[in-house]
Amino acid sequence: MVVLGDRQPRMADHLSAVGAGIVGQAEDPEELAGLLAGIEGDVVLLDADTDCSGVYPIADVCATGASRVLVGAGGTAPLRIASGTVVSAGTSSAPLFDHQNQAVGCLRIAAADRGALDQALADLPDGPPGQMWEQLLSLLVMRAVSVKPVDAAPFEVGQGAVDRAAKPVGLQARRCARGGDGWVSERTVRRMSRAVTPVAVRWGLAPNTITLVSLLTGAVAVATALTGSRWGYLATAVLMIISLVLDCVDGEVARWTHRYSTSGAWLDAVGDRVKEYSIWFAVAWAVGQQQFWMLILATLLLYTTKHFLDYGWSLRFPPWRPSAVAISAEPDPWHRAGAVPPAVRPPSWRRILGMPIAERWLLVAVLLPTTGPWVTFGALALLGAFSLAYTVLTRIRWSHRAIDEHMADRLQAITDPGPLLLALRPARNGWAPATAIGLILFLAAVGAADGRGYVLLLGFALALGLFALGYGRGPRGRLGWMTPAVARSAEMVAVIAIAWPVASHGAAVFALLAASAWRHYDVIYRIRNQGALPGRLAWLLLLGTEGRVLVAIVLALVFGTGAWAWFALYVAGVAIIDSAWSWLRV
Repeated sequence: MVVLGDRQPRMADHLSAVGAGIVGQAEDPEELAGLLAGIEGDVVLLDADTDCSGVYPIADVCATGASRVLVGAGGTAPLRIASGTVVSAGTSSAPLFDHQNQAVGCLRIAAADRGALDQALADLPDGPPGQMWEQLLSLLVMRAVSVKPVDAAPFEVGQGAVDRAAKPVGLQARRCARGGDGWVSERTVRRMSRAVTPVAVRWGLAPNTITLVSLLTGAVAVATALTGSRWGYLATAVLMIISLVLDCVDGEVARWTHRYSTSGAWLDAVGDRVKEYSIWFAVAWAVGQQQFWMLILATLLLYTTKHFLDYGWSLRFPPWRPSAVAISAEPDPWHRAGAVPPAVRPPSWRRILGMPIAERWLLVAVLLPTTGPWVTFGALALLGAFSLAYTVLTRIRWSHRAIDEHMADRLQAITDPGPLLLALRPARNGWAPATAIGLILFLAAVGAADGRGYVLLLGFALALGLFALGYGRGPRGRLGWMTPAVARSAEMVAVIAIAWPVASHGAAVFALLAASAWRHYDVIYRIRNQGALPGRLAWLLLLGTEGRVLVAIVLALVFGTGAWAWFALYVAGVAIIDSAWSWLRV
């Protein structure tokens, strides 16, 4: 660590706590260059006047990994942040035209970025005015160096003395709680998790251990739901809340202790959906009425469609990355170069309208033991329909630009067209109305089949041709982000429609749709966390959207819809093996 200034650093007590050794002090660029010449690897630059009310944010900045800078409301260097990276950095004397946060003088430069730091030192005379650390940060970002912001909140930071926090452990628990949860869950579940997380850290529990306990708790909740009794539902509700709290705790412990792993990412990605689907299945099994299975299937359809609208929306443009701009002493060269990310609306209570998983679990936990399964899932379905309508209308309203064609392969991966559709599609942009016409024709064929298999197969063939016409070159245009949701809903509607006239195997229908949905959720998590697309072999084995519908038709005609349970096991088995292979080899 190099201290910038001629005095003892204000946070000397924190430095000893994190084991950071000071190798020297520098008052000007020449002294700093001389000190850096004798230091190999990572280096932390600390302005002597910078202070923080707690040690935990300082430990996060000093942890190994990427280049980082400490940010907080008391900072002096204005920042723009997008996709978890600083994309614009001004100084106190050359501010940005607009900003989201402010940095303070605690900056870690990774070994891989040391060359850029040396160049920034050489560029200081041509760069923006300000304190030396502000100038270096701004020049690094001008060269498109990726600097990760470390948010100190709720700890206080400043370029001057800051009082030490009275309850630092409690503040750290708040700091490690992931933002962006639903309005209700932030005020209920997160409060409980913040009480448990410090205990888990003190006991040395690994995040993966907590995740496994959460999965086991969910499994017991499934067992109690299968009883179908009021007391069983009450036990299910309690266990669901415990599992939900533990789902928060594992991530908070990982962020607190920096214990991240690919296996943990995989467990976290697959666990939530498995638990939720298992609870729904158990309640429907206990009720044992075909009409209730249809309610569960409708609920599954609504939420899956809504989620893939969200995922498609998030993939319409690539993640924003720092853009190199010409070295300049003028304020905000990024604004002049047009390298400013679009404004992001602040989170609000409207997140509850999206019905995140915590809100859904809380709804089921409260209503199931008090009102019974019908009211619980009727309310869940109604809220899902409202959330879906709200999502569609608001997202279409904000769809002003065509999606980035570089994201088309990712959108296609979660749309999941199979070999049949890709072989038939025209080499031009799709005609969207053809998709709706194809689905309507297929549903009409299902209604008119009356046991005649050839009518059903003919309807499928017509629908396939129209779907290929609608798909064309793949997701494109202003509403291309809706393609994955259309595919997921079309597959589910088709399967439910086939099963409806002989609706005697609701469990098999649910299992097939849940297995297919889980596969596509997993693909989304891989794209988000690994930046990887699914392999060709698994895609071929899983047949694509239209291939699974065709197999479902053939199985229903030959063996009945009960055979779908075996098909569901096949889909789930291939998906799980492919998922585990993808995650664990990273």
